[in-house]
Amino acid sequence: MIHYPAAPTGNCVQVERIANYLYPLALSSTALLFFFRVRAFYNRNKYVVAFFSFMWLAVLAGGLTAIQGVVGANIGPTNYCVMYNVKPYVASAAIIPLVNDTLVFFAITWRLMGHAHADNSIGTGFRVFAFGDYMPTLSKALLQDGQVYYL
Repeated sequence: MIHYPAAPTGNCVQVERIANYLYPLALSSTALLFFFRVRAFYNRNKYVVAFFSFMWLAVLAGGLTAIQGVVGANIGPTNYCVMYNVKPYVASAAIIPLVNDTLVFFAITWRLMGHAHADNSIGTGFRVFAFGDYMPTLSKALLQDGQVYYL
């Protein structure tokens, strides 16, 4: 049995509809900021930029599935609301952004690791990837910012 969160909001259908319209806006806005970051790092590589442009459009399309695929309802005669009907295709609203964020994180990290001032070894590579050791201050800050967002 699946348990959905409930909240006492009153007009459940309207509240859920508003949330469903705001979800793709928030999701695609956040993804767009990281697309800008990838574009800045890979400015000269038109294939990488084209791929992440496509991925941003996929995030937008996946987020739009929530508009038609989720319906809210009251729990009995109470003011509590619950997601009453969730279509299976709404999973794309979570899966596509996860894939996009993962690819963005690794693409940016890969580019930033090239700025490290260390010899190439497994131990040193892990320290650069995980902690930003041996990196310039700006590169380390960008790496840690991406790590915080992703985690």
